[in-house]
Amino acid sequence: MQMEKTISKAVILGASGGVGRQLARELAQRTDQLVLVGRDEAKLTQLQEDLSGVRAKLSCRVLDLLDAAAVDDFAQQLEADLLINCCGVANFGPALSLSEAAENALWQVNYQAPIRLIKQVAERNCKIRLVQLSSLAALCPHPYLAAYSASKAALQTYCLALQEEMRLKGSEMRVCLYILGPVRTAIFPPELQDALGGAKLQMSLEIAARRITGLLQQGRSYAIVGKRYRLLAWLMKLLPQRWIIHLAGAYLRKGL
Repeated sequence: MQMEKTISKAVILGASGGVGRQLARELAQRTDQLVLVGRDEAKLTQLQEDLSGVRAKLSCRVLDLLDAAAVDDFAQQLEADLLINCCGVANFGPALSLSEAAENALWQVNYQAPIRLIKQVAERNCKIRLVQLSSLAALCPHPYLAAYSASKAALQTYCLALQEEMRLKGSEMRVCLYILGPVRTAIFPPELQDALGGAKLQMSLEIAARRITGLLQQGRSYAIVGKRYRLLAWLMKLLPQRWIIHLAGAYLRKGL
């Protein structure tokens, strides 16, 4: 399936940095229109300037997923063939040390806002592919990332259940879920990433974006991105969960 034949207009949430920014570089050459959405207007504008001369007609929109009214407005105005949500918040440290405000914000960005958006788009019965990026942390509890892991697990469960409901209903809206392992983004501070092994244990942004683009071209509704991470997911199924949690905890504790 050639993306150019099925996706004319794409929207990327979280385009101001990380995987979203790199995906914008990929999709700008494959779509007619590309909307860059994020919290940081300056970074969005800079990305738009960096991508000048690409195939797609580019535009920017500032959106903070912590603002429920803004999310509602965005959902009601959404007109696109593809929406990719790359947004995510993670707080590293002991679970009991996370403040209530920080935990509420994490759940708002990682779970509540995406679900709010999906529901409103579904109510409009739009013909659209909604792609949610998730994490290996959704597959197994991660000590020192307890809230992040729980929010990603909740979103994955919801999306996979909704996939089947939409299929049985014959809806034109498709919900897709792509799971990433560690990627070289700024979601964690550099000193923490160094303590956990640095770049050598992480997928580059360029490779992650290319592989996600490949999944879009294949029309995949669910995938774990990358052979290494598919192997990890397979091992998680084979080994007792308690062992996996112990191993994850021992590894992540290095970053404290």
